[in-house]
Amino acid sequence: MTARPKLRILCFGDSLTAGYACYGTIHHPYNEKLEHMLCMAFPDLKIETAEDGVSGATVRNGFQTRMNAQFLAPKKGKDDDGEADGKPYDWAVVLGGTNDLGIGFEVEDIFESLKEVWEVPLSNKCKVLALTVPEAGVNGRMRERIDAKRNKLNDLIKGYKREGFHVYDLHKHVPYWSMTEADREKYWDDLVHFTPDGYDLIGNKVGIALVSLLAMDRANSPQRPQKRRRLFKGDDKKYDEETGDPTAIDQGYVVVRRADLE
Repeated sequence: MTARPKLRILCFGDSLTAGYACYGTIHHPYNEKLEHMLCMAFPDLKIETAEDGVSGATVRNGFQTRMNAQFLAPKKGKDDDGEADGKPYDWAVVLGGTNDLGIGFEVEDIFESLKEVWEVPLSNKCKVLALTVPEAGVNGRMRERIDAKRNKLNDLIKGYKREGFHVYDLHKHVPYWSMTEADREKYWDDLVHFTPDGYDLIGNKVGIALVSLLAMDRANSPQRPQKRRRLFKGDDKKYDEETGDPTAIDQGYVVVRRADLE
C-alpha cells in the first residue's frame, strides 16, 4: 500500500499562536482548525501541524533561538508509519510583533528581526506564510500611537519580497474595531487575545489562504499531468455568497469550481 505524501506545517509565534484565552486558563491554538481544513481540502495528503507559541515572547528576544531549534537537524529514523523522516517542515506560518510593539521596540528593529526569523525556514527549503499583526482594543491616544506603529510594521511585512515567502493580512481579515459588537463578544477574549471561537476563525481564514497557495503549487507543478477541461453543470453559476460583503465576518464563504483547479 502506497503511503500518502506528507505536508508538515509549523505554526510559530507568541500567545496568539499558543491560543491563550481566559487569562491563560485555556489554550486553544489555531493550528487545530487549520489542520482540519487542510485535511478536508487535501485528503490525499497526510497533514501534520506543530504549534510553537510562547506567551509573552518577542520577535526581538527569543524568536530566533526557538526557530533555529525547530530547524537544527531533521529527525533521523522512522516515523509512526515506518516512513523515513525528511525535512522538518514544508511551511512555516509566522505571527509575531504584538508584544514588541507593546514594549516599545522600534518598528524597523522588529522588522529586521522578523526577516532573520523568516530566513531560517526559507534557507531550509521551507516556505513561509507571514501573518500581519492584528489590531488591539486599546483606545484613546495610545490607540493612535500603537496603530501607527502597527500599520507601519504591517506595511513592511506586506512589502517584503522573497522566493517562497507569502503574506496573509490577518489584520485586515480578523479586525477588532470594525467587527459588530456581537462578533467582538464572540471572537475577542480581551483587548489583545481571542476566544476559542476566535482562534478557530483564524485557523479557518489562514487555512483558506494555505489551501489557495497549495492549489496554485499543484497547478504550476511540472509533474502534474495536463487534463482536458470538462464542463459541469453550474460551473458558470454565481452564488449569493460570492456577491456578499467581503468585510462581513459571517460571509467568509469560498466557492471553488472545477474550472478553477484546471
